[in-house]
Amino acid sequence: MEKPLLAFDSGLAETGLFPAGRGTVFEAMLRRVAGDGPLNLMRARSEVVSALRAGGGTIPFAPPLDDALSPASVPSVAAGQRYDRVLAEIDQDGFAFALDPADEPVFNRRELRVPRQQNLVDVVLIDGRICIRKRFRGFRIGARRWGGRPVPAAERARRSVWVNLGLFLFSEAAALLRLHDLPFVPKMRAIDVRDRAIYLDYVPGESLRDQAARGGARVHDRDLAGDPRLALLSAAELERREVSLLEANIGGGFRSEIAEMALQANARGVAPLDIKLGNFIRGASSGRLYWIDFEICRIASQPRWEADLAAQRALLDGLLQSTGRS
Repeated sequence: MEKPLLAFDSGLAETGLFPAGRGTVFEAMLRRVAGDGPLNLMRARSEVVSALRAGGGTIPFAPPLDDALSPASVPSVAAGQRYDRVLAEIDQDGFAFALDPADEPVFNRRELRVPRQQNLVDVVLIDGRICIRKRFRGFRIGARRWGGRPVPAAERARRSVWVNLGLFLFSEAAALLRLHDLPFVPKMRAIDVRDRAIYLDYVPGESLRDQAARGGARVHDRDLAGDPRLALLSAAELERREVSLLEANIGGGFRSEIAEMALQANARGVAPLDIKLGNFIRGASSGRLYWIDFEICRIASQPRWEADLAAQRALLDGLLQSTGRS
């Protein structure tokens, strides 16, 4: 497996697509012509470049997570295969599938996999650490929403453009750098600009979405596709249903945990905007709840910070409102 890049080429900030600067006439003109996207990219990339330069070209150090998986607990590694490589692939529903049959007892929890609709996510061994490698990609050919809905051509094209320019890579990297000292956020360990990939801590555990599915409820994409009634529900309706199922299974304590995490993230200038139960993992060892996905977010240096901070709070209020069960 090729090594990720820990540093940018010198001069990247000066020779990139957009010039540096804030609050300039250029930025005002750019927003009028192209919207907020280019400026969002410029601000996020600037933060990442600055953070890496301040660290001498490396990502700030963070100790291992309490729930970090020891390489020695993976059978193929314990047997002597200690070189950098992919250990498992993650499917659309967040389930891992080991490449080496010897590692299946560690990673596999389901027999059938669902093809990923976008991005490529793997569990990898790199520099003696087990990480998630997230490679930002556009929609795959034939990508579908829940219920078999095709992805609109305009949305497919728009994502492809922003993926290639690095918007999602730099936005998530900037958010993770702002949040690197928080105990509930997996630490970013490396960034590979050429491959449009980040490497962050792998957290073994069960997502809140998985916990909502206890008892056989249909919540994952593969299961929803087989239920015509559920396939007709909107994303918001499916999410509220998942919250109701989760509360019935484990109680409502997760609400206060998520609300507190959001407050701490907001205090560091990050407003997550993709808030769903699948983005929260309950650590297998510590029982800590982790927030694992910040691809769709707003950081305080970007336009619309206040508006999107309010939007995030509304999303949380809507998702986590009490269903009347305990």
